[in-house]
Amino acid sequence: MKKLLLLFLFSPLSLLAQTPKETPHWRPAYHFTPQKNWTNDPNGMVYYQGEYHLFYQHNPYENKWGHMSWGHAVSKNLVDWEHLPIAIPEDSVWIFSGSVVVDENNSSGFQTGSEPCMVALYTADYHDGKKEAQYLAYSNDRGRTWTKYAGNPVIDLHMTDFRDPHVIWHEKTQNWVMSVVFPKEYKVVFFTSKNLKNWTRVGEFGDQGEVRKIWECPALVEMPLEGNPQNTKWLLFISTNGATEKFEGMQYFVGDFDGTTFKNANSPETKLYVDYGKDFYAGIPYTDAPENQKILLGWMSSWQYADAVPTYPWKGAMAIPRSMKLRKTVEGLRLFQEPVSMLQPKDTYRVFEKSDFVFSKEKQLDGMSLFAKNSYMVEIEFELKSAKDFGLKIARKKDKMDDKKILQETIIGYNRKTEQLYIDRTKSGLMIKENFASIDKADLKLEGNVLKLKVLVDKSSVEVFANDGKVAITNLIFPEENTNMFSLFTASGKVKVKYLKISDLSR
Repeated sequence: MKKLLLLFLFSPLSLLAQTPKETPHWRPAYHFTPQKNWTNDPNGMVYYQGEYHLFYQHNPYENKWGHMSWGHAVSKNLVDWEHLPIAIPEDSVWIFSGSVVVDENNSSGFQTGSEPCMVALYTADYHDGKKEAQYLAYSNDRGRTWTKYAGNPVIDLHMTDFRDPHVIWHEKTQNWVMSVVFPKEYKVVFFTSKNLKNWTRVGEFGDQGEVRKIWECPALVEMPLEGNPQNTKWLLFISTNGATEKFEGMQYFVGDFDGTTFKNANSPETKLYVDYGKDFYAGIPYTDAPENQKILLGWMSSWQYADAVPTYPWKGAMAIPRSMKLRKTVEGLRLFQEPVSMLQPKDTYRVFEKSDFVFSKEKQLDGMSLFAKNSYMVEIEFELKSAKDFGLKIARKKDKMDDKKILQETIIGYNRKTEQLYIDRTKSGLMIKENFASIDKADLKLEGNVLKLKVLVDKSSVEVFANDGKVAITNLIFPEENTNMFSLFTASGKVKVKYLKISDLSR
């Protein structure tokens, strides 16, 4: 009997039974996911020779966090990705977050051919809980293969928590500048270098804005004011607590940076959030993007339940790349974000358009194959009438026995009384953890009684950009298969739709 039991335990059938079921109905169509296994923070976003590079925190062996290495993919349009082999694998240390620059003038001396080399600066975690230090690697073949620098570490402060270097070229001082965090001290520390190998500590910024969680993944980017490109300010991004207590998110500071010191243009208490959902973290801007574009890419998940995400054979996705603008508002200078223009529908995409109609209660768009795969973009402009609460209901499923009973849905709405935009995922499908169900809100005062939305639905996620990107909310959802009905709604009263365009983005 014992022998028979052992034969069963190690038989192909028993191994097959232990393999998780694949979940293609949750695999995004136009968001980045690894082919298999775990991913979290995006790293090393740089544009070089016609390619957008995406390196990312990756476990090459398992569909859970661990064995941190740098995965790698490239794209010509930020939508269609080519998966490449592991770029920087773990060895005696785990490869944590960092950045990549193109060393145009060979300041590092690593260049071997006629083309500039790429240099990666990243955190080496000794995975014993005792030390993190900053390491370097370089590539002379457009990032396809990497050599770890023999002189590592390039910065070692003998600290337990010291991570996430982001490196830029600072033109005015002719220096490389690294931003890196002391997470538990809520502090960004700046280093400068002439050669990417020898670094000098020059300044710090911290203990302002959001300090309810540790600080991670800093990034500095110089941003022109919209309409006045000669006038620039610096944005300093930090991943920390988001708009919701105990949930991760991103904040940003607007100010001035002289190469060593960052000065916040707002009061130390001012909290400016990048996204008001629960699933946007570790966002980093692209370096050297064409036409001086400012593009932000973030991880679409939350550490509060990332381990419980039920997808297989992969776990983790990137949010849609966002075009950033800095605009003057009545509140001051603020970040505006919208999906990258590359996402606009191709000629081959199916599109539904309708304009200038008024509705009340619920207007269901049934039988449209546009929604069949839950991968589409909605562009809609509302003009307020008598409705107090209105919006969209997506990824819906009715009870077959009672079509008035809704079993699953995700609601994107606007409440006129509270002047808030919201996503309600309390009935969005599988509740993967006890803290997953939520209604996430963002304050949004309307101008001219108009609400404009871009809503990206992609099987297991919803991203909402309101009024030209003044507010963004990003959330994961896990609807059952074939849960794909779509409706417009008002809780009471009427609302006018000035323009509606729905574009099928499924592949």
